Amino acid sequence: MINRIFLILLIFFSTFLTAKLRIEITEGISDPIRIAIVPITWNLKDPAREYLHEIISSDLSSFGEFEALLPREMLSLPKNEEEIFYRDWKLLNVDYLVVGSASHGEMPEEIIVNFSIVNITREKVIKRSISSGSISHLNSLAHVISDRIYNEINGLPGIFSTKISYVNKEDSSQGKYLLKVADIDGRNDSVLFSSLEPLMSPDWSSDGRSLAYVSFEEGTSRIFIQELYTGKRKALKKEKGINSSPNWSPTDRYLSAVLSKGDNPDIYLYEVKKNSWKQLTSHFGIDTEPDWSPDGKKIMFTSNRSGSPQIYEMTISSQKIRRKTFEGTYNARARYTPDGRSFVLVHRREGLFHIAVQNLRTGKLRILTDTQLDESPTISPNGKVIIYATKKDEKNILAGISIDGKTHFVLPTSSGEVREPSWSPLLKAISWSPLQRQINSKRLF
Repeated sequence: MINRIFLILLIFFSTFLTAKLRIEITEGISDPIRIAIVPITWNLKDPAREYLHEIISSDLSSFGEFEALLPREMLSLPKNEEEIFYRDWKLLNVDYLVVGSASHGEMPEEIIVNFSIVNITREKVIKRSISSGSISHLNSLAHVISDRIYNEINGLPGIFSTKISYVNKEDSSQGKYLLKVADIDGRNDSVLFSSLEPLMSPDWSSDGRSLAYVSFEEGTSRIFIQELYTGKRKALKKEKGINSSPNWSPTDRYLSAVLSKGDNPDIYLYEVKKNSWKQLTSHFGIDTEPDWSPDGKKIMFTSNRSGSPQIYEMTISSQKIRRKTFEGTYNARARYTPDGRSFVLVHRREGLFHIAVQNLRTGKLRILTDTQLDESPTISPNGKVIIYATKKDEKNILAGISIDGKTHFVLPTSSGEVREPSWSPLLKAISWSPLQRQINSKRLF
């Protein structure tokens, strides 16, 4: 089966900058999977601009689940399966080994990588694959290979080809607010939109083509949709009062959002093609921060209708609403996990704001972070990792944690402050533009 994966270049509307975000592990799991990515044999005349094995090793090590050996730590450097001496790798306590080669394809600038994933304990090749892409974008090709390796070993989609959007506030007193998109490893950091007024709440469409967000450029809040592959920007029909918290439905037919045109903030449904609003909640309390369930049948939101901010869930067809949180006096910004079984939220305990996860069936709540002011959680599309906004040394930064709480990391920025993270969906089968480079990945068995 061939999976076609197309890369977001964003060259139509932004200037590529040096990477601003980078993942720094602060606490990892005690027994990570040990993997060795042997340097890919380079069967091309031109020297490599980037080393594929270094990018793949960095990808797999980035969230603490894997520990990648450096080439200098390897006892041998096999070029293919036949040259593998299993004893060498068992002595190094390696669990998995990847060997491969790169060569020119039929198209100009096309590069083809053949690689094999080997289970050292079983002394068996568990997967052979071919991936092809542009030699000018080796890092993107490497991310796809990393996704393949991760999926084969862990049984879940890899997230190394995903992207993250966030708001960057420049350092100066007159600094702009920048809506940015970057690869999850911090590369290809790009500005989608800039404004002297605040930008908030970016949210990805499920097809990965668009971002909805809030801008105050008109002096008050308004929701915009921006297409990533063309840069086209559309303002949603503006209503009186607050226009905020856009969140895409799983089919991208609707956005849920918060309007206060009835004087009180309520949850509304916006139908994209009809450019029309429909009211969902009606209460004297404040209803805000909606999020769609993965099946599109329910919406979770924050409301103070019980006297303090708590999480509620509405079944859209019946508009029946049930309260979901009962522990503590502050629970907000709930986001469903991709499997729909739990939700991540901001929970206050003893005056401190933490990221927590709660099981929808049992109601059991588990605190994940131990810092003082954590907010705006966003979940990876494979459900394994959470990125959120927090403070470090009085500066707004992004940080992350695995959903099991075992791995902690930070994403410091080299300039300004960052907030409002939003994780992209898995960027597969997206036809962006004839100018973009295509990556194919083929599993041989």
